[in-house]
Amino acid sequence: MSSCICCVLTCMDYRIQPLVSRWLEGRGLKGHYDYIALPGASRNFLSENKLAMIETSVKLHQVKEVYLVHHEDCGAYGLGNLPLEEQLKKHREDMYQAAKIIKERYPNLICHLAFVRLDGSIVELS
Repeated sequence: MSSCICCVLTCMDYRIQPLVSRWLEGRGLKGHYDYIALPGASRNFLSENKLAMIETSVKLHQVKEVYLVHHEDCGAYGLGNLPLEEQLKKHREDMYQAAKIIKERYPNLICHLAFVRLDGSIVELS
């Protein structure tokens, strides 16, 4: 039986699903993660109670890591008409805020932040 290593909170957009799956597989995580796909990923993190979903993963599967994955031209953000760097800036702010909230609640969890470009590249944020 395999173990669950992490929880992945990503956008539900069909365009990024194969990219995210391949990226996670490349990190050795295939079959070892809880997958949460919601519009905007960590956008409106507290008001849409997305933290509760991560908490469920922590409680049920004792995950040690959380991945927050956003993407270019996200309909939940409505920023597709802006240059990529401006889109990334807003996504980065939301991911950092969500990661801060997660770390306050679960100091030992490792948070990984990533931004998927529609050309297939993935930018890992620190």
